[in-house]
Amino acid sequence: METACMLNFPHLKELALSTVDIADSTIHCLLSQCPVLESFVLDDTRGCRRLRICSLSLQSLGVQDTYFSVEGKLEEVIIENAPLLERLTPRIIRHEGFVIRVIQAPKLKTLGYLSDKISTLELGTMVFQKLVPVSLSNVMRAMKILALSTAPNLDVVVDFLKCFPCMEKLYIVAIKQGNFKNVRRYVSLECLDLHLKMVEFINYQGDLTDLNFIKFFVLNARVLECIKFVSRRDKCDAKWIQKQHQRLQLYSRASRGVTLDFQADYGASSLVHMKHICDLTKDDPFDRSFCRCRDEEI
Repeated sequence: METACMLNFPHLKELALSTVDIADSTIHCLLSQCPVLESFVLDDTRGCRRLRICSLSLQSLGVQDTYFSVEGKLEEVIIENAPLLERLTPRIIRHEGFVIRVIQAPKLKTLGYLSDKISTLELGTMVFQKLVPVSLSNVMRAMKILALSTAPNLDVVVDFLKCFPCMEKLYIVAIKQGNFKNVRRYVSLECLDLHLKMVEFINYQGDLTDLNFIKFFVLNARVLECIKFVSRRDKCDAKWIQKQHQRLQLYSRASRGVTLDFQADYGASSLVHMKHICDLTKDDPFDRSFCRCRDEEI
């Protein structure tokens, strides 16, 4: 720890620590010596159970807990003061009981992937437990982009739409668990009426749960421009795509200009590549439209 505190990185803007053993105190000393750090990734490390962030320069933070080790894994992230932080990306959380507390990050506008492995998520005075809101005394109008890794459950998603009324992009990585009817039809929310422009549904299978989930946005999102579907390669042929288009040709679309875009699944890269978390030239790290790293290890 003493060595880390003696080091000084006055010009370092990007830092990624991957598959290393490092203690909490060492990381905190290291970060304190990076006065202009803009992007930090902590990926698959051991030894740091609690990460505290207090940085006047940090704009992007990405974390991922270790795959193998339960002992010494990352368990909690606390954003104490990060006035410039815009992007918080808990990319893959594998173990139950993960905690994220955001105390002060007024510019936070991109968040995800959130899953029920995150037992507690605190955003100021808003508190979620396993994606379910338990305390909502205000909303976050700065939030623009949200990614969820969850079952296609409209009740969960609608709660987030209420919490983030100015959200413009929604990414769903669908995990098949349970059977949700998703029978909601017409809802008036600020997010749906004025802001939501894009929905991407990854692992779309075209069953009734998925179909009703998508129909909700078709019927309610008034400024929606595009719905993107990512499906298994063996299913996503021309005949199947045509059938899905027919099932979604609803006469009462809220947005007449919405387009439906089907793509074959390209495997692991359904999740954002770690290096995109560091790329601050891209406003949306989840947008893979122009990505050329689909076959790389992530």
